[in-house]
Amino acid sequence: MNIGGYQGHRIAVALPARDEEADLPACLAALDDAASRHGGPVTVVVVANNCRDRTAAILQTVRLRHAMLRWSAVSLLPDHRHAGWARRLAFDAAADHLCRPTDILVSTDADTEVAPDWLVRTVARIDAGADAVAGRALTRRADRAALGRRAVDRLNLLGRYYTALDWLRADTERDAHDVWPRHHYEGGASIALTLDLYRRIGGAPTPSLAEDRALFDAVRRAGGRVRHPVDVRVFTSSRTQGRAPGGMADAFAQWIAQGDDDPLHETYAFPAALDPASAGAEDRLSFRTLPAAVRAAGATIRARRSATPPQVEPILLSSIPGDDIDRIAQPLPQFGDGVVPGLGIVGIPGPVDEQHMPA
Repeated sequence: MNIGGYQGHRIAVALPARDEEADLPACLAALDDAASRHGGPVTVVVVANNCRDRTAAILQTVRLRHAMLRWSAVSLLPDHRHAGWARRLAFDAAADHLCRPTDILVSTDADTEVAPDWLVRTVARIDAGADAVAGRALTRRADRAALGRRAVDRLNLLGRYYTALDWLRADTERDAHDVWPRHHYEGGASIALTLDLYRRIGGAPTPSLAEDRALFDAVRRAGGRVRHPVDVRVFTSSRTQGRAPGGMADAFAQWIAQGDDDPLHETYAFPAALDPASAGAEDRLSFRTLPAAVRAAGATIRARRSATPPQVEPILLSSIPGDDIDRIAQPLPQFGDGVVPGLGIVGIPGPVDEQHMPA
């Protein structure tokens, strides 16, 4: 790719990966497809941390067609062996490939396939005034089906409730920079922010849990405007055995296995759900009480829509070819016959065992 004289946004993708040999080829194929539509330089930076499978072996044989690939294999020390430091290292390594304040850092997960227009729509949101973009994560249909009918019904019911809450939040918390349609998800599967903002917040926070939410909280504290568009989409796995304790996979496993009367993880009855910081234990829903909460939220929406609707921004979702709406990219078993050298991380104190850094 000829990038000489390019004046648009350069993009660097931060991709932490731990034991992801099964999903990594499809993830990289989708990122490469998205890079082909951007029209400018895209670098994908993979940090394979504490891997015991063939993740590094796959990276040695991958050659992307439209994006530049850089990767490293690192061993995080025990006190830093969690998602917070893994994503921070990936973000920092990716940031080294950018130079202008308006260049864009994005991040996703290695068990996720981004939509073909993921980068194009992310750039459009930042050009429209957003400083950071929290994309929407959808689960892959085939993965959901493999969980069984009972699990699918439960996840669909939760999805209906969360979508209703998204509308109610948009109606309650009017924000000219984050108008309806929007969502409330802020997860590692789809993150974007400008290089200038990343520098201003001092880099990605490194809590052992919820590092993605901590990053967006840091963005808001720095005065950054966060957009939650529904057309910036990724498709992620529904696995119930994840790489990060306390992450989304654990939530899936709990939702599927729990009893009908067991409290749901971070799911509260309306209207307490709109202010979860003030919600109490008595506000937590169960799968037995969730249908009534869906009906109550729906009735409230109908009443409010008959008055003044929230400000609406029209969007057009591009079609995704294939026999499954969320099947966006086929795994590519072979990207090329070249070996891409690893990118060593130098000068990071604390989290990395330097004797295990070279790829």
